[in-house]
Amino acid sequence: MKRRYNLLWLGAALAVCLGLFSANPILADQRSRVTNVVRVVRQASPAVVKIATKSVRKQRIFQTGDESFDRIFEEFFGPMTTREEASLGSGVIIDGKRGLIATNRHVISRATSISVHLSDRRVFQAQVLGADPESDLAVLRINTREPLPQANLGNSDDLMIGETIIAIGNPFGLSHTVTTGVVSALHRRVKAGRDSWLHDMVQIDASINPGNSGGPLLNVDGELIGINTAIYRQGQGIGFAVPVDRVKRVVGDLVRHGEVVPSWLGLFLQDMNPRLAAHFGLQKVAGALVLEVMDNSPAQRAGFRRGDLITHVDGTPLANASHYQAWLGAVAPGDAVTLKVRSKNRVAKRHLKASPFPLGRAQEVAWLKLGFTVREMDPETARMHRAAMGSAVVVAKVRPRSEAASIGLRKGDLVRQMGDRTTHSVKEFTREIARQRLLSRITILVRRGARSQFVTLGR
Repeated sequence: MKRRYNLLWLGAALAVCLGLFSANPILADQRSRVTNVVRVVRQASPAVVKIATKSVRKQRIFQTGDESFDRIFEEFFGPMTTREEASLGSGVIIDGKRGLIATNRHVISRATSISVHLSDRRVFQAQVLGADPESDLAVLRINTREPLPQANLGNSDDLMIGETIIAIGNPFGLSHTVTTGVVSALHRRVKAGRDSWLHDMVQIDASINPGNSGGPLLNVDGELIGINTAIYRQGQGIGFAVPVDRVKRVVGDLVRHGEVVPSWLGLFLQDMNPRLAAHFGLQKVAGALVLEVMDNSPAQRAGFRRGDLITHVDGTPLANASHYQAWLGAVAPGDAVTLKVRSKNRVAKRHLKASPFPLGRAQEVAWLKLGFTVREMDPETARMHRAAMGSAVVVAKVRPRSEAASIGLRKGDLVRQMGDRTTHSVKEFTREIARQRLLSRITILVRRGARSQFVTLGR
């Protein structure tokens, strides 16, 4: 009797459970709805932050573009006006113990104050440890007594076109907005300003909007594979991210040194073309040709010669000279690298160790690559050009038959800017040479007398 009674109770319980699931199908299939994307969002969201900045923008009431005239007009029309601006962006915690946050440089540029909003609604004031214009990356630090949630860092050297990705950010101030898509392309070159480019970018089709900048790009394993950076404004569904391998390299230098220490092998490269590819017996146009090998460089010690064809870097097929630049950007000084080289129908692997770029040789690089060297401005040159002391560097020598000579650059001209960075001193010029030495083309702002003009040098 007791056994029969227990069986009746068991049957009743099963009936109730079945009735509940049939009456509420949401409970029945909730487990099946927890996809990889849902798991990634739940895992990664606590490490995503909103970054709010305030900045003060100065504006002249009247501006001509000539510094001397602008100062005269300022005396008549009054000093520059100021106004406070606020903006929002995203970031991701990459080291919870030290409170380190990766974001974009453009999110925090010109900021006078930076506040970081966590997913649990805590707010911290942040300090900028460093920012790198070339990669558009920056590192912030917030002080906290307890460890914060952090993202798991993945790798970007094995990204696959077509694989699923997840972006999390704060577009238009809408906190922790999730968008999904796929990797659309790799190694993209993206224009970031009038004379600046971002290299080796990951192209994605996940929706990226203002405010997403600096947020994480994740794979289906929940690993950080990039930092969302740019929007292609000419078309919908096209966004770009800095690959995480470069993020690791840049962030490491910014934390240790406050700036990125450029790596150096001592090579100047040229893109291949169909005629050169046919000369080397290649089926397609790929790789990069060695134009120059600097004396006493790691490349010279490894046996590189002008005319060598580099086909692979660390086992990866090399597409062109821009691909080499992007690859070297992820190499830290002291790293061992392997380059596959084709020379006189022989194929060999050459092993090198990257060195820190020797700033003392920047003028040599400028001479070889651009065709001129510079010196500090003196009072006589400043008067001749009606320029303020310390506002530019002066062209010291121009190499005959160089591109600089062919466009008419002269000894005594002023170089006020390289790319988007000013060159007020030889030290600044040297740093810009180190930063831009691998670019195929470099734009400079030249001044002669009252006239200024941008010119582009390079192949």
